[in-house]
Amino acid sequence: MKLADLLVDDCVVVPVDTPDLRGALASIFERGRPHLPLEEPRATKMVRDLSQGSQGDIVRVNADVVVVSGSLDALEGPCLGIAVSATPFSVAGEGGDEPGVARAVFLVLTPGRFSGVRHHFVPALVRVLREPEQVERLLGAGSATSVRRFRELMEVEFRARLLVEDALVPVRYRVYPDTPLREVVDLMVRRGTRAVPVVGERYEVLGILTSGDALAHLLRRGHPDQESEGVAVIERPRAKEVMTRSVLCVSEEQALVEAANMMVNRDVEQLPVVRDGELVGFVTRDSILRALYGPAQADTENPKRESESTE
Repeated sequence: MKLADLLVDDCVVVPVDTPDLRGALASIFERGRPHLPLEEPRATKMVRDLSQGSQGDIVRVNADVVVVSGSLDALEGPCLGIAVSATPFSVAGEGGDEPGVARAVFLVLTPGRFSGVRHHFVPALVRVLREPEQVERLLGAGSATSVRRFRELMEVEFRARLLVEDALVPVRYRVYPDTPLREVVDLMVRRGTRAVPVVGERYEVLGILTSGDALAHLLRRGHPDQESEGVAVIERPRAKEVMTRSVLCVSEEQALVEAANMMVNRDVEQLPVVRDGELVGFVTRDSILRALYGPAQADTENPKRESESTE
């Protein structure tokens, strides 16, 4: 199923003139009234609830785009609307103390039996709008026809299953084989990380150095800076001497459930993700749980602490 199959032309409001998200959603409902089987009082209430986040979900794709999703049982199938503004409008209901802003909103309405479409929509949209030029093209659309001509957007496909890239946490920290263990430990302590990848010159994964590896090494051989009378200073080890060399990696295109099973069977907290041999990030237990069983997520800018070991 492609985005073009869900988009209702009458539900595309470009440009929209509104100070807030509620006005943008109201414009979509008003324009698409023939396709949305909802009487006026109920439509007004639904717009209010969706804009406040008390019904459905409000998920941020990036600084300029949000997705609002909800259920409407009277629909026969999924329905998609879009509103794009020339100036930012306020967005409340995102869980923060202060409202954010956006310039475009995607409204996804589905009957209950199509709830999976909502679950897959945000990751699919993130994939096409991760490039700034694609975002600018959307924000620069001057009409529904212009939106329809945005081929990369129209051809976004909703997958039957989530892939590893849908739960990818971008690389945040990495070290090299000759990095002193002391520096790695300092990084772990300062940043609260549990593991860091050890990479080569082309960022290929050579191993993983976990806090458990470091602690076991230090307890076995003594603190690398330890020094006392009659005791020689212990040779300062490098990351390559302590890291775990046998590392299971996954690709972005692998099924996320498959990666989750690997993690459970091997009892690991995270798996490195590689693209053409280069490390691009990790999937962690937290990121997989959020992708598979939590509400739709698009916030990859603020990963949880467990995945801070991935830059």
